[in-house]
Amino acid sequence: MTTLFKSKKNHNKPSIRGKSLENDLRTLLNDERSYDISLKCSDGVTLRACKNILATRSDVFNNLIFNKSKAEIKNIIFTKINSTVMKVILEFLYTSNIKKVDLTVKDFIEMYYAANCFKLNELQKDIIEFTKKILNNGDKDLGKQLLSQYVEIFTIKSYNGMSKLLIDFVAKFNLNPLEDDSLSLLALKYLLSKTLDVKVPFATTEFELFKYTLIKIKRIIIKDYFLPNQDSAFIMDYEPNIVKDIQKQLKPLLPYFDLHRMDFMCIMKYVEPLNVFPYEKLLDAYRCKIDENISAQEIINNSRLIRGVPIFRWQAYHERFIEFNYGFQVSKDGFTVEVSNINDNSIKSMITDMIIKGKGIYEWDIVIEKLHKTVWIGLCDYDKTLEENVIIYIQKYHGWLLCSDGYVYHKKDRKWYGAKLKEGDIITIHLDMTEKSFAFSINGEKYPIVSEWKITSKIIPVVSLRQGSRLRIQPHLNELS
Repeated sequence: MTTLFKSKKNHNKPSIRGKSLENDLRTLLNDERSYDISLKCSDGVTLRACKNILATRSDVFNNLIFNKSKAEIKNIIFTKINSTVMKVILEFLYTSNIKKVDLTVKDFIEMYYAANCFKLNELQKDIIEFTKKILNNGDKDLGKQLLSQYVEIFTIKSYNGMSKLLIDFVAKFNLNPLEDDSLSLLALKYLLSKTLDVKVPFATTEFELFKYTLIKIKRIIIKDYFLPNQDSAFIMDYEPNIVKDIQKQLKPLLPYFDLHRMDFMCIMKYVEPLNVFPYEKLLDAYRCKIDENISAQEIINNSRLIRGVPIFRWQAYHERFIEFNYGFQVSKDGFTVEVSNINDNSIKSMITDMIIKGKGIYEWDIVIEKLHKTVWIGLCDYDKTLEENVIIYIQKYHGWLLCSDGYVYHKKDRKWYGAKLKEGDIITIHLDMTEKSFAFSINGEKYPIVSEWKITSKIIPVVSLRQGSRLRIQPHLNELS
């Protein structure tokens, strides 16, 4: 149950007629003598009101009540607005204010639907602002619940302030195929369709997004579906009718996946054997992967393995044992990292939750919120992190990093890069996986490509810091403009 509290006034004081227009209108709301219209709600409850007030305050009600036929309207039926929500709407129409009210997740979206239906712009804005607050204070599954409820009430083609808020919120969290969450299949289709070619921060690669979708469909169709590991997601060793049902559920979602954003080997090993994508689409994806004559701009647009703008979180956000066992402190949203143990002066490293491979250009920002002694910012060979345990220490392996001392490092080699880093600086990492090169910007000023070292084919962002420093990772702001 969510509590919406809009009014800051004390409504418990005795009301004196004529002193407060709001209080007098609230009294009128509960005065049966003024009732001349009935509103039957979706839950079967009928509410009464004064039609002159409704018509004066809302063009929608005005058109419903005083229509061209000039027939006297005494009853209106609402199939998508329940009585709890309608009471709030009536209170707002009468008083332009709302007292404390308890709403379920379903009620909350119905409230926005009603405000949208009656074209109450100010109420819509208030609901969106309050939704932002409850999303920031709640867990990531709440956004999936709200989006699922949204698509049940609104049409799949609709797009408004609430849907944008919910899409952006759900998109910025990694959709883990192993988690059985609250996102409905219809809500997933809505998310896929609205983010296919839009620059919004997105935390899930295209292949993982497809895997997540396939597993969600299997959970719907197969009773007690169990996923021992992620590779088994693509096994289709079922009865023919089950395979047919899976393909049938998957087919309407296929137009909202871009095969160009998937790794060549992933398509060949996992996607193609499912026999769900048209042959022409598979062939075109393969052609783009191997055609060396494709323009550089087309490579940038098509080859990045994620839709939208990549959004990274620190790995310890998902694996809290890293945070607790090794002395890290990661913020609630997963974007900020620092060393928590004040007695620990060792250098520690933290990687992100997304591996970068394939082709295309990736960019992200690191903000130095606090700086103590030295920090390193840059890239790591993902396979090397598994060998050297770089997630914890950086004593043996440096990756490709810009240090706050102004040098770039790779293993034991270093090169002067042009400027020392200070507290408050924003460092942008420019990673070109097509050319296997990288560069850095400091506060918007881009420095040359580091040409001395080529990077490997599987990269992961990394930072290294001591106790007293704090670093925040964020999407590159220029990509969002």
